[in-house]
Amino acid sequence: MINSKSLVKKQYDRVIYPDIPIEKSFKNEPNLLYIHSIITANYLRSQKVIDPQGSVILDVGCGSGYTSLLLAEANPGAKIIGVDISEPSVEMASKRLLHHHYTDAEFHAMDIQDLPNLRLSFDYINCNDTLYLLPDQISALKSMQSVLSPQGIIRANLHNLFQRERFFRSQQLWQFLGLMDDVPNKIECDIVREIFESLQDTITIKSQAWFSTNQEKRSSDEFVYVNHLLQGDCGFTTPQMFEMLNASDLEFISMVNWKHWDLHNLFSDKQNIPPYFNAILSSNSEELKHYAYELLNPIYRLLDFWCGHPGQSKSYTSPDSWDNAYWPNTKVFLNPYLKIDGIKLALDRAIANFTPFKISDFFSRTTIAPIPLSTQSAICLRMVWDRPITVDELVKQWLRIKPLNILTLEPMTKAEAFTEIKQTLIEMEAHMFVMLESRC
Repeated sequence: MINSKSLVKKQYDRVIYPDIPIEKSFKNEPNLLYIHSIITANYLRSQKVIDPQGSVILDVGCGSGYTSLLLAEANPGAKIIGVDISEPSVEMASKRLLHHHYTDAEFHAMDIQDLPNLRLSFDYINCNDTLYLLPDQISALKSMQSVLSPQGIIRANLHNLFQRERFFRSQQLWQFLGLMDDVPNKIECDIVREIFESLQDTITIKSQAWFSTNQEKRSSDEFVYVNHLLQGDCGFTTPQMFEMLNASDLEFISMVNWKHWDLHNLFSDKQNIPPYFNAILSSNSEELKHYAYELLNPIYRLLDFWCGHPGQSKSYTSPDSWDNAYWPNTKVFLNPYLKIDGIKLALDRAIANFTPFKISDFFSRTTIAPIPLSTQSAICLRMVWDRPITVDELVKQWLRIKPLNILTLEPMTKAEAFTEIKQTLIEMEAHMFVMLESRC
């Protein structure tokens, strides 16, 4: 009998994942760059904007190099090191980075337990779509923790038990039928597809695990391999996730799609939440709030999180609670992943025509619903496009752009300009269109 770990390796030796053309670049895809960024993770932890230049980044389970390239493009000037148990995957990853002219990158075929053998300390560790396939998640997290720099951050994720239940049931079916005794290939894939297509449409497994995806995906062998015939696949809950972090001496920082885990968004009237449930919302326990969300609305495939060494996280304080004395010297940074020619062109057009800027058409990672930016907000974005500037500088520029109070037609005062800029920045920082670094 082949053990689970060997089957996982054998599967990824046979099917290099993900199957993305080597020519594909992600430089114009801010939603992807944002979640692979050491800048994003550090800002959410400490409200500081760092320069990725010179950072050393580890990509655990690098596969075909898709995430390694994303890490290189999201963190200019960083050194990328990728590891994977599959030799063919490592070879493909190396070719991908070289194709895109990233020479400060290296790849190793090795087990996650052997990370200390690299004799390196990492500022950022990416472990995407890997942890849930390993036989011992705590041991893997401890191995990553041992090579994490004191200020370093780990991004890792687990399959969501409740969201993936239909696929786990499907996997049990194919195991029962003997299709997963060894690593599945094209024959097993075709058998799965044939059986699903022959079932009545009302059969639960078909409606939930087959019809829940579109025809194009169902026609893809890769989709069948990584969902219905995936060796070693396991699901977890958020309490299990927090238990793993505690056992690995790691501290939770944030969910990667943190905006989407806000319990308030589940209620029709956010101002009229039942008192009994409001007690949960008022709790300081991230574990409690995330578990409540997971039970109410398990729609995300991944429990995708950032973590680091204990004691490094600074409690995030919303800028709307800052004292006015903090603001003048606060530095305003454009989210670096918005700095794309297509976004700039659309932004300038919206400003010139005094029309709302549909920023969600380009960047939607931090929004629940589309958010059109007012002309005032769009102008603020434009003012920090080329370089970060202080709020005091923004206020001075705003007085030149809008010298009169529109309602009174009297000259706008500096206090009025400050109030307008402050409120605009608070609204945009809430969705990380800008990042604010207080100097106080």
